[in-house]
Amino acid sequence: SNCSISTRSILFDGVDMQNNIIVQPMSSVTGFVASGTIIDGEEHKSLPSDMSIVHSNRSLSIWHKIYQIIVIISIICIHYTLLIIVYKIYSIEQIPLPISIAFCWTLWSIIGCFISLLLLKFIVGSCAAGEIYPTASRLYLQKIWLRQLIVFSFSPAWLLPTSHDYLYPYVLRWLGAHIEENVKLGEIGTFLSCPTNLLKLEIGVTTFGGILIVPSELTLSGDHRVDQIMLGSHTNIANGCSILPGSCLASETMIGNLTRITRETKSKYGEVLMGVPARTMPFQMPRRPKIQDQMKIIPFWHTCLSHYVSKCLLLSIYSFGGFIGGSIIHTILVCSLYRCRSYIRHQIVQQVIARLNQDYAQFICPFLGNTQWLIRLFRAYGAHIGENTIMPDIICITDYPLMSIGDNVRLNVGTQIQGHSFEQRILNVAPVSIGNSCVIMSGSIVMTGCKLMGNNRLHPGTLIMKNDQLPLNTHWKGIPAQLLTTKATSSQSILVCENEAEQQQSSETMDNLSLQYESIGNTYSNIDELQFMNYGYADFDAHIDGDIDYYSKQLYKEVLAHVSLKNQNVLEVNCGRGAGAVWCVHNYVPSFYVGADLSSDIIDVCQQRHSMISRLSFVVADATKYLPFENESLDIVLCVEATHAYGGPAAVQRFASEVARVLRPGGYFLWCDLCHIDGSDTSLDYLTANGELIVAEKMNITRNVLHALDIQSNTRAEFIERYVRPREREYFRLFAGLPGTQMYNGMYEGYIQYWRAVFRKKTTTISII
Repeated sequence: SNCSISTRSILFDGVDMQNNIIVQPMSSVTGFVASGTIIDGEEHKSLPSDMSIVHSNRSLSIWHKIYQIIVIISIICIHYTLLIIVYKIYSIEQIPLPISIAFCWTLWSIIGCFISLLLLKFIVGSCAAGEIYPTASRLYLQKIWLRQLIVFSFSPAWLLPTSHDYLYPYVLRWLGAHIEENVKLGEIGTFLSCPTNLLKLEIGVTTFGGILIVPSELTLSGDHRVDQIMLGSHTNIANGCSILPGSCLASETMIGNLTRITRETKSKYGEVLMGVPARTMPFQMPRRPKIQDQMKIIPFWHTCLSHYVSKCLLLSIYSFGGFIGGSIIHTILVCSLYRCRSYIRHQIVQQVIARLNQDYAQFICPFLGNTQWLIRLFRAYGAHIGENTIMPDIICITDYPLMSIGDNVRLNVGTQIQGHSFEQRILNVAPVSIGNSCVIMSGSIVMTGCKLMGNNRLHPGTLIMKNDQLPLNTHWKGIPAQLLTTKATSSQSILVCENEAEQQQSSETMDNLSLQYESIGNTYSNIDELQFMNYGYADFDAHIDGDIDYYSKQLYKEVLAHVSLKNQNVLEVNCGRGAGAVWCVHNYVPSFYVGADLSSDIIDVCQQRHSMISRLSFVVADATKYLPFENESLDIVLCVEATHAYGGPAAVQRFASEVARVLRPGGYFLWCDLCHIDGSDTSLDYLTANGELIVAEKMNITRNVLHALDIQSNTRAEFIERYVRPREREYFRLFAGLPGTQMYNGMYEGYIQYWRAVFRKKTTTISII
């Protein structure tokens, strides 16, 4: 009881909500939710002790109910009168039925739009910013409820204008909105649904499909508050965004898909905002072109003529062939016209084809949803779709020739896969690939150029950014998407461990240094200076660099010196806080790069810091037991300074077997680490003991590592004094390799060596006798 669930929220997968719960707009809810919880996007917060939910009386009086009945009857009478007027015009001259009905249809749409505007301006009227309307009040019924009723009732008439119609700003100005020049709106219905006199859109604003302008926001007492909405000049708002009362955006702001904007959203000039709630992203859009604008202006008479011609064709088809025959003819016609659309240049003809497709989607496609007939239709349009794939409706994919979808894919209601974007009003297209057995849940969007490798699961309301590549067997959630977990098994995987209990068992044999590593990563996750977690590498003739991360980057550079990562599928094992992975992606341009680490807390840090970087993802994995990738699926595996903490020869050999399993024949394993000299064996020997990896090149770099540690010793010692708690400083000194510690002394005295090596997986050859 006393729960408040706001607009566009998604409840899924066994929800159990207790009392006094507030679900903010566009939040996803699953599982058990305790009493007194505020769900804001992915965050669950406790209701403050000084905040209570006390609902005002929301029961409508008998007079309010009578008012509603009178209003509904009046709306019905208006529609009936409108139909009578149109019929009288039709009966003046006897002309063929399809032509006359098409004319009446177009005329009804024009008059319906005009009447709805009159009702909104003179009956509903304007609102004052900051006003609060109790649900059980006449003002709420007039200002909020009646406005929604009128807009919904006349929405079929508003199908007459096209997307980004040049008349939309004029309509809103007449209703009292402050609309400046060069404003282009994807849809007008959502703007009509809110108090238009509270809208302020500055020059150059652009909005796209699925935008929701929320008419009012609920207070804790259950009342409705309206407020001004201001969009700064040249603001771009992408698909599926929600804008709440009180929102104010600075100029040149870019709002990404599925973003929620509220009065709490703070924006600055030129920022990119994404997420629920909206937050600033660490990248910038390119400079806005001053002239180029690929959104065409379509004259109103073109709109009316194309509407009339398309309805003539539609009615002729079904009057000639009936419902069954007409459906077949309509299907053949829209498929044929879609395939030859690129050869048609005349604007009116293009509009007629677009309206025929719109009519087909409106009248026929609802019967095809979740059936294989819809899949066959997509294939006829040019999409490449595998077997046993199910999609809910026609609007879930666009740009059909750019779509490649595998077998056993499931799309839920409200998902979108887009092959185009219109950022800064410039059209960009790119192919999208969805691998086998992917599940895309409700409200998710996959953008242009994305590639889902297979067996991926997107939770509700997930946004996959442009050109992202999702590794096999991964789950994703959030805006932008963050990796949740990796499936431990797939039908094509070979497991090293035979049972689940053994896979989940903690690594009890790992030495103290490994435990210190995980503790350091978890406890000091917010310290920006602690990014790279290796000893570093320094040439003796190189200059001394003051950058705290310079020598750690040089170690990566040394390990990668003999193999190119460009356009390769790369896995970094024990990636730590992800700084090395980010550096590699920026400098070596792999096809995709996955960082794996045993610690889920450290992976959380990686995802929080680096989730916006394309081609880069992170996953939790115990490399000594199982790497969550298919056999022979990777080109390169990288491991920097980690195997010494695996717990002994047996664990290192298991790790080497996993590396060999996931590498393609001829693939490279790039490695560097400490080697304890104990007679004849070193870590190098453990890695090649299984005979699956061969050493292509190796080098003892102990002197260069010691030189780097000497250079960095003061900086690292100062860091430890400044940030680390006294009782943990000795562990940090050991981990940092400071002079006087066991690790440093071991390398200096020679019983510990530091090696780098390039291993290559053996290629299998088959001899024919």
